Amino acid sequence: MSSSTGDTRRILVLSALLFGWLAVGALAVDPGLPSKTSVLAASLRAVGAKNPDSAFRNPDYLAIKFLGPRERALVKDFPMEALDLDFRQAVERLTPQDRGSVTTMLIRTKHLDAALDEALRDGTSQIIILGAGFDSRGYRFRDRLRGVRFLEVDYGPTQEHKKQRVREVFGRLPKQVRYVPMDFTKDDLLTQLGKGGYSEKDRSLYIWEGVTMYLPETANTSTLRFIREHSAPGSKVVFDYALASDARINNPTTRFARWGEPWLFGFPGSSAVDSLRQAGLVSLTDMTMFDLAAKYAQRPDGTSTLPAISDDQRSRRICIAQVPEKEQ
Repeated sequence: MSSSTGDTRRILVLSALLFGWLAVGALAVDPGLPSKTSVLAASLRAVGAKNPDSAFRNPDYLAIKFLGPRERALVKDFPMEALDLDFRQAVERLTPQDRGSVTTMLIRTKHLDAALDEALRDGTSQIIILGAGFDSRGYRFRDRLRGVRFLEVDYGPTQEHKKQRVREVFGRLPKQVRYVPMDFTKDDLLTQLGKGGYSEKDRSLYIWEGVTMYLPETANTSTLRFIREHSAPGSKVVFDYALASDARINNPTTRFARWGEPWLFGFPGSSAVDSLRQAGLVSLTDMTMFDLAAKYAQRPDGTSTLPAISDDQRSRRICIAQVPEKEQ
């Protein structure tokens, strides 16, 4: 590695200590291309969206549209041909781990969609997708976003790829989505959000999906503190996370690590609640994947048409936290 290249990478890593999900992730991604993990997640959602049982169908019907030949070619150790099969045949092509992940993605998508639905019903006027990747909520919820600022934040070259794919899928960029590129060697997030129309005075919902485990602890803490310090009272953040006990963290043998996108951090203890308190946020709900499976992936009698989630999901949770109201 040349000295200049090494210096650039060190600058990116240091810059990533604040909102590092973009700059850190960019180090493992070819310029202008999505991360392999974002392609995998979209693929799992796309398989789940094929389920003929509408009660257990992943609502992300757009996931498959974002996965063209370029995207599919990025991930060699996932059977992309499954995306062209029906649900039963597709699931049969997957490894046991990925079969369970189809269900995990259903749970995650439905729970985050529910948080967005509630925010829109409650009059939240700003939605911020942190590390947007192939997130499709700005397009699936488009009819409900009139008068709402919907901002997708992502590393600039990766976002340009997303915008190109959006044009290919829809013919043009939609008016309801505002794209906020971030270059952490020179940009300030609050300034960039402001260019997209963001206001610290308006209530916001931050959706931070599939990101926290890929960041160092300092980046996670800084993100939570930014939300606390630069969001209106009553604003919320919903995010999924792993506990420090998860065996995949700092494990070089995992698929993600082999892709150059290792898991770096899990919240200490049994939940993120203490970390949220230290950041000045109030935890509203904090649920395990098994709690959420009972809510979204099972009938009242316990039956389901979905693959069982794997036991390693016991250390995975989804939290919704709020910026406290001002004291009277």
